Amino acid sequence: MVEDNATARTALRGHLMSIANLSVSSFASGVELKAALKKQNFELLLMDYHLGQGKTGVEWIQSLREAGFIRPSTGIIFLTSDRSPQIIGRIMDLQPDVLLIKPYTIASLTRQINHYLSYRDFVKNVLHALDNKQLDRAISVVRAKITEGIPPRLVAEIRKLYARLLFENGDLQRALSIYDDVLTRSDKVLWAQWGKVKCQYASGQWPHCKSHLSQMVNSSLARDKAFEWLASISFEQDSYDQVEKYLNEIKFSELSLPAAKLKTIAYQKQDKVVEAIDLLQKKRAMHRSAKDRFNDFTFELAEFYLFLAEESPETNRKESLSQARKLVGIAGRSQGDPQTLQKRDYLLAFSAVLDGDLEKAAHLLESDYVDNYLRTEPSILVIAAKVHHGLGDERKAGELLLMAKRKNAELQAISEQVMNDELIFSGGERLGLNHEQAISINEAGTQLFIEGLFNKAMRHFYDAFQLSPDTAAFGLNLLQCMIESDTGVYRKFNVRQLLDKIMLLPLNDVNKARLEQLTLSAQEQAL
Repeated sequence: MVEDNATARTALRGHLMSIANLSVSSFASGVELKAALKKQNFELLLMDYHLGQGKTGVEWIQSLREAGFIRPSTGIIFLTSDRSPQIIGRIMDLQPDVLLIKPYTIASLTRQINHYLSYRDFVKNVLHALDNKQLDRAISVVRAKITEGIPPRLVAEIRKLYARLLFENGDLQRALSIYDDVLTRSDKVLWAQWGKVKCQYASGQWPHCKSHLSQMVNSSLARDKAFEWLASISFEQDSYDQVEKYLNEIKFSELSLPAAKLKTIAYQKQDKVVEAIDLLQKKRAMHRSAKDRFNDFTFELAEFYLFLAEESPETNRKESLSQARKLVGIAGRSQGDPQTLQKRDYLLAFSAVLDGDLEKAAHLLESDYVDNYLRTEPSILVIAAKVHHGLGDERKAGELLLMAKRKNAELQAISEQVMNDELIFSGGERLGLNHEQAISINEAGTQLFIEGLFNKAMRHFYDAFQLSPDTAAFGLNLLQCMIESDTGVYRKFNVRQLLDKIMLLPLNDVNKARLEQLTLSAQEQAL
């Protein structure tokens, strides 16, 4: 359990000890919890939302999950005395197992803990399979449980778990049907609303997804996150002015770190560099008294200066590199966390590469922690790839980019995922690795297409065409997949837009004939 108030922490610990045969560890901050998670795992985390001036309980859970400190099976219970819809909505975004509003009674705490423990016991084999990355087994165990019969009091939890597992396994239509069924009974169920949005997004039904999100902005529980989603989809559609418009709807002080980063890149795409720097400087100044958040925004500002230097001629990099080094020095000062030290050293090494000092860059990578990428965030893996490319290690650069792509696919925050995709794409383009990756992704898509797995194949063809937009064959594969699966719109393309885009590309005779045939097929099916 994590509670910053010592009196409340002692009282809560006493209550928990009296409820069941629980072994309870208590911590005053997320920093203490993170240190403990390096040595042991917990089956259940009980978090307070407000933890002093630093990160909130929600931000801690998000960052610990992303870094792999929290297992998939770990239960999450949130406590808060803050009843504002915005805070409740943020907590619910994490899909905790239980949310308790303070002041709670010992009876309600006991009831909720006991209910969670009985649920946990019922699905223990599912949770064990999840921790071992055996998703198919986890799904088959849930199906067996459903066939045998679910205790009425656990039906809601099992449906929620089953839908989540189906989604993670790529069975989007089945997951969507569960969410739709729940929403038919009550259209206010937040986890089902977000589940539906994620299914629509992942299956490429972006117009439906945007329509659903446009309704959700009217809910005080979902408003900010819905605007963040709308901004993220607009970013993927290259509508950077729309990104700015949607994110302007979120109060500046409430703008999350990923959303702030997304906004800075949208500014940069519109040549509004001054506005981008100003945004990060203001967010940084806002959190001067909260060290962890202050350091996060300091690192972000440093990264932004490095990207500015990268895009400038070598003779015009001095000022940006100087600013970046100064900021990295501030954020990396007095740090003992290996992940933060690795981030610091890679940013400084990238600065040295951009400055042409390869000897210094190589020297900065000599520490033991630099080569441990288990908990490295995707954006730093992209920078690491650029550093190793600069040092002549192309193989390692390619491996790190692939690792960044794989890790990014597992992230929960849409804005972070979209922004990292942009960094991975531009990184691969600079390193000349995108076309090679596109060929590999297209081959995997072809195999999925042959097996009749159109939705999964479509995503592969789409990604290949995004990575190598001048390769007509990849666009034609996507077009054929859309037509054969009767899909009028997939992600940022409708069939007409895709046809127009392919027509502008250089086509050999085989591809010309293919395009003519697919154009006829699209007309026949009125797509």
